[in-house]
Amino acid sequence: MTRTTTRPPARTRAAVLAAATVVAATACNSKPTTGLAASNALPDSAEQVMYGLRNQQTNAGVRKSVLFADTAYFYNDNTLVDLRRVRIVFFSATGDSNAVMTGRTGRYDTRLQRVEGRGDVVVTSTDGRRLTSPHLVYERSVNQITSDTNFTFTEPGRTLEGIGFRSDPQLRNVQVLKGAKGRTVLPPPSEARAGGAAPAAPTPTPAAPPTATPEPAAVPPPAVPRR
Repeated sequence: MTRTTTRPPARTRAAVLAAATVVAATACNSKPTTGLAASNALPDSAEQVMYGLRNQQTNAGVRKSVLFADTAYFYNDNTLVDLRRVRIVFFSATGDSNAVMTGRTGRYDTRLQRVEGRGDVVVTSTDGRRLTSPHLVYERSVNQITSDTNFTFTEPGRTLEGIGFRSDPQLRNVQVLKGAKGRTVLPPPSEARAGGAAPAAPTPTPAAPPTATPEPAAVPPPAVPRR
């Protein structure tokens, strides 16, 4: 038994194809997006796209920083990389992580070893310092972070604001470029001063031992002349 298939006319096929295209586009538009990569169309000029980027920088075999991004778009012979959901982990000279930078988007220049973070950029150190700014640049070659816009820096007992700054990634030495202003928060009084245990009395200084006064030497009586 021979099975035959009848193809519809060309005009009918074109109409069906157009309808299928509209349905597919509608389904794509109604599908919920997750993350920044799904909400942005793939740039036509991108030479390469990578998901889950991880780029490590070392010096003499010791890690200095590791760059992460959910999505990376490569341009200009892979020398410029546009990033989505950026995170940089910084390391000490002994290889221990001591600070983290995060941002919504960013750009990595592989020739200049320069990483930019944009949109709610936050740098936090493991010992309690924190800096926020709309835009921040990490110079990997000199291990320095900078910005030319407003920022807020906080650490235990102090808050600092200004326009533009330079600092090490661990925020130990923040230099304000202009418009510096800040405030210092005094620590709360201790329990001893708030009515708890009485403060310890000062330790008395021991008195010096008395010094013996030497007795005067005996004076012999005057000699009586003989007659």
